Amino acid sequence: MDHPQLTPSESAVLFVLMAEAREVRNPDLAALAPDLKKPSRDKLNRLGLIESRKGSRNAFSHSLTDRGWAWCARELSAAPPPKSLPPIRALYAVMAGVGRYLAASDLRLHEVFGVAGGGSAAEAEPSAEPSADAVPLDQRIRATYHAVTSGPGRWVGVLALRQALAGIDRSELDAVLVALQREPGVSLIPQEDQMLLTDDERQASVRVGTQDCHLFAIEDV
Repeated sequence: MDHPQLTPSESAVLFVLMAEAREVRNPDLAALAPDLKKPSRDKLNRLGLIESRKGSRNAFSHSLTDRGWAWCARELSAAPPPKSLPPIRALYAVMAGVGRYLAASDLRLHEVFGVAGGGSAAEAEPSAEPSADAVPLDQRIRATYHAVTSGPGRWVGVLALRQALAGIDRSELDAVLVALQREPGVSLIPQEDQMLLTDDERQASVRVGTQDCHLFAIEDV
């Protein structure tokens, strides 16, 4: 997958969506990041880095895609975009420190920021659209996969996914994993050498047909 070069403001928006790890309404995003104007919004959607939709009162809501998570992970070791002002350079210095911590601790982005961030004060108000900010489980699985792996197509254990998505009902997670593996570029397979499995990895397996599957991967399709 190529790594798009973004403007300082666009980079800041992606980092904020990463930190929030949820769908963020435009008014809330504007309080945390540079204003996401239509040209940048269209660009980020076209690149597949965010998803935007219109909700109540025609307000846009934005969420980071799996490509967006992967972009943020790579950007942790990158220099600030050209012509960045001091606040953006400071942001990149902080994010570089996060990247060093992740590397030294053998952690992934989701283990620092999670896959479902907390809400803002604005979200405490009653909503006419219940669960409008809930991220579909298949998207959360995709985001988690890209957060815990170093690139598309790399195998990750089902156990690691379960640990990263702690709190999700097992039967619900299994059903979505089985459905996902039917999609192009998604694989869910058994560990070929069963002797390599720990007891926890065996217990974490997903049943697909007559097979217990332990490994999951998403190709960049």
